[in-house]
Amino acid sequence: MEEEELPKFWSILYVLCRLKRICNSFELQKYLYLAKVDGNAPIDYIFVDDYYGPCCSSIKEEAIALGEQGYINVSFENGWVFEITEDGIKQVENFIRAVPVEVRRSFDHILEEYTSFPLIKLRDNWYMNSKPGEEHEQIKKQLLSEINLLLNEFSQFESNGNSLFIRGSIDYCLLVLKRENLDDIQKDNLLAIINGYLKKIMTLSELTRGNHEVLGYFCLNDIKEDFELTQKACVEYNVLPALFDDDIDLFALIEE
Repeated sequence: MEEEELPKFWSILYVLCRLKRICNSFELQKYLYLAKVDGNAPIDYIFVDDYYGPCCSSIKEEAIALGEQGYINVSFENGWVFEITEDGIKQVENFIRAVPVEVRRSFDHILEEYTSFPLIKLRDNWYMNSKPGEEHEQIKKQLLSEINLLLNEFSQFESNGNSLFIRGSIDYCLLVLKRENLDDIQKDNLLAIINGYLKKIMTLSELTRGNHEVLGYFCLNDIKEDFELTQKACVEYNVLPALFDDDIDLFALIEE
């Protein structure tokens, strides 16, 4: 098998073959981005700048498609979970010889170095250009204004699993903005993540305007995964605990 015969999805199966299980599609994107940029791996996915760092949404979609083919077990907990199957391992064995040895070594080195490295710290070090403090305050005021509007709007929705999740997640973001006292780089990162999350909630608000009852029928898995990343950032920066933590101290969420 020649190198040009590599399937586009090879890197997804390769990283899962090495790690066996990846929680959160952002983690999966992180490894492929670093392998492409830092490891010079022949990865065809195109990354664009996003609130969460370099992003390629087609990676998640491709992984889900590979799940339908039996190469990956795909599930959802707090975020998407991907696990390699026996058929997936066999598929890797079929194309692995087409991947140059030096590329495999570079890819493996990246996995060893960044497997336990938090995505938030990686974004601090690789993706961010810090803004002046005054601009941070302007962004923060804008986010607080957007939060108040969203809380008012979603308070008018009938209570169901989705509306309660949305209101709870917005409340969490509000408390984060009131509590945080971070340095410029971390503040820049956290504000960008919260901004990205709120933009998706605004889109959801626009889609349900005048037809509130449809919210209960929406699948919010992607939004829930975004919120998981927001919570992980808050834990990493020691602003607030994550709501999905079984050992959460609820007193930490009480507004002073």
